[in-house]
Amino acid sequence: MFSKKVITDEHLPAQTIEIEELLTRRIKAIFPSGEEAEKRLKEGKKLRIYLGIDPTGPNLHLGHTIPLLFLKQLLELGHKPVLLIGDFTARIGDPTGKESARSQLTEKEVKKNMENYLEQVYKILPKDSFEVKHNSVWLSKMLFQDVVELASYVTVQQMIQRDMFQRRIRGEIVCLDKETGLEKGRFNPPLGFISRFGNIEVYAGKIECSCCGSEIDQGEIIYGGTKSGLHKVNAFPMPIYLNEFLYPLMQGYDSVAMKIDGEVGGNDQTFNMLVGRDLERKMLNKDKLVFATRLLIDAESGKKMSKTEGGLISLSDSPQDMFGKTMKTVPDEMTALVFLLCTEKQRQWIDGKKGNDPYGFKKELAYELVRMYHGEKEAQKAGEEWERVFSKGELPGEMEKVKKTKLVELVGLATQGSSSSAKILIEQGAVKVNGEVKKEWGFVPKEGDVIQIGPKKFIKVI
Repeated sequence: MFSKKVITDEHLPAQTIEIEELLTRRIKAIFPSGEEAEKRLKEGKKLRIYLGIDPTGPNLHLGHTIPLLFLKQLLELGHKPVLLIGDFTARIGDPTGKESARSQLTEKEVKKNMENYLEQVYKILPKDSFEVKHNSVWLSKMLFQDVVELASYVTVQQMIQRDMFQRRIRGEIVCLDKETGLEKGRFNPPLGFISRFGNIEVYAGKIECSCCGSEIDQGEIIYGGTKSGLHKVNAFPMPIYLNEFLYPLMQGYDSVAMKIDGEVGGNDQTFNMLVGRDLERKMLNKDKLVFATRLLIDAESGKKMSKTEGGLISLSDSPQDMFGKTMKTVPDEMTALVFLLCTEKQRQWIDGKKGNDPYGFKKELAYELVRMYHGEKEAQKAGEEWERVFSKGELPGEMEKVKKTKLVELVGLATQGSSSSAKILIEQGAVKVNGEVKKEWGFVPKEGDVIQIGPKKFIKVI
């Protein structure tokens, strides 16, 4: 296995140190191997490595910066990054990580979503430093005969071996510790053990738990998440539609169409990227490199970065929002990981800061992220604003201005949420007018009133 040690030997050639950093800092797995990737990177040939992004939403977020920063490192080593915008595949929907079929987008929705993609990418990769491709150029021109021919290179067995499809086919059972109720493991039971007829759940026969070895039948299944037994159903069988099989095939063909040397993407995209590697080898006799990046998941706790409404840190966020979201949504135990994967700070600096002052460490992360995407001056202002509003309880210097109307409508506008979600926020006491909690939906604030929604959202009525 490729070594993941940190290279600091000053006697090593600079290129060797840079390649070691490239292949270890953000990378979870490399195919065919780290050694082969290192060899090709040193051969002197300019490699074209691509990242594909489906415009399923208008904003790029911190997760996207991990492979983008990898491409920036490649660029600095003299290679050529390629950004592929999946304007065709976005209309189908990637099933990765989904327990049910993904809703499809229209061509108009996709075009709207990708309007500002390049402007966001330019914050990391300099303009004109990378190729830009759109997979609609080749995928939209394929005839049905072409699709059938392409499908002949991949078997159904290859497709259904994916964990996510196994969950959809067979369901998933979680094994719990008898004493603590904590999860010990999870597995997919035999086909047909879990089934549903309307709202009635049916369990056929008995099986052995692959985690603890105990026998499981209907009486051993926990209903409603209670701790009355050792096992519970985590996922029921769900339909898999044929178009979901076609998605990895289309993503795989992107590699063939571009005659690419390598691909980078999140570790959750490994299956799709390997389909492309397989197709390129069979159709072009070309051995594509695959770089699977680490995800924003804490290895010990299993915690993920918050993706709740308004909590996702986007590159298009204002300096104040980016700073505030970092402080509110990054768990303390993940600060070092976000520094490592999403910034260019030296590893030694990050390691030296870990565990000393969690709050101060996270503030430095918030400052660094704002500095990277908005500059030093804006980072300084955002930090001062955070201190004034959240440490000293003062009002922010700048607030969004909204026209006078009912409180429920103002909250809906400010949060870009539905009327029902706005009502819930008001009922839960999360909305203040001039510092006082207001729970009346129909209350109409007057001009000049300041409305606070949650801990960090302020608007002013005009």
